Amino acid sequence: MDTSIFFYIIFSTFQLGLIYTLISLGFNLLYSSTRIINVAYGEFLALGSYTAFWLYTLYSIPPPATMLIIAIILAAVSYPLYLLLFKPLLETRNVEYIEVWGVIITFGLSITLQGLMTLLWSAQSKAYSYFDNVVEIGTITVTFNRLIAMIIAAFLVVLLYLLLFRTDFGVSMRSVIQDPNLASLLGLNINSIFAMAFILSSAIAGVSGVLISMTVEISPFMGVTYVILAFVITAIGGVGNPIGSLAGGLILGLLDVLIGYTVGPGLNLFIVYSLLVAILVVRPKGLLGRG
Repeated sequence: MDTSIFFYIIFSTFQLGLIYTLISLGFNLLYSSTRIINVAYGEFLALGSYTAFWLYTLYSIPPPATMLIIAIILAAVSYPLYLLLFKPLLETRNVEYIEVWGVIITFGLSITLQGLMTLLWSAQSKAYSYFDNVVEIGTITVTFNRLIAMIIAAFLVVLLYLLLFRTDFGVSMRSVIQDPNLASLLGLNINSIFAMAFILSSAIAGVSGVLISMTVEISPFMGVTYVILAFVITAIGGVGNPIGSLAGGLILGLLDVLIGYTVGPGLNLFIVYSLLVAILVVRPKGLLGRG
């Protein structure tokens, strides 16, 4: 294999893999702490993409500069939704009831958000040009926006891991993930942690959408693809393990690149699902999942 191709594969793996990791972290945190499978997670991501598109094309605000704004907007939108739709559900403390009705509620929310985005921005795919000039890094040639997206994704992934493993909030969050009943007995405010998990998950989705919008076309229906990816990565890496999201994201990023380079993107989903089935047959809890 040519050296330039090898390094291009490595670069592309990390560029995609870190964004996939970021997407999976938000999905994984919400599900593992609340047991809500958020089918509308991809629509929050799409909202982040469209907001970045809107702010850049109308007001020339660079996408990286909009990330904090979009995180705040998504957090502000998600909290009332949590109070209205999810808090009463979580107060039942019935895991089966929460999982079933969580899917039903978020599916309805997904359809509603798709319709809203179609009304606001039309059903046609959109894209914008942001630092799409070509740069050379050693022996490889990449677009500058992909390089920026990779650096920002790496920074955010590190920041989230520091939040989860080096702060009191992170310790509380992981305590609820590992044993919610024990966490409640120890005096942790479970309802506040659930609310923060939903807000943080939505903010992560929105920020991920900004990074995605910098390099690909966006549409009101793009969320379906990314919520499936988030689910697959979470299942591969292991529910409840943030490190598993990193492992799953990099594995899926490498697969994406290798499939695109060898057989073409047409078999992408087939190979990804085959890998998912193979891993879950051998490791039903995922590669780094806890029993």
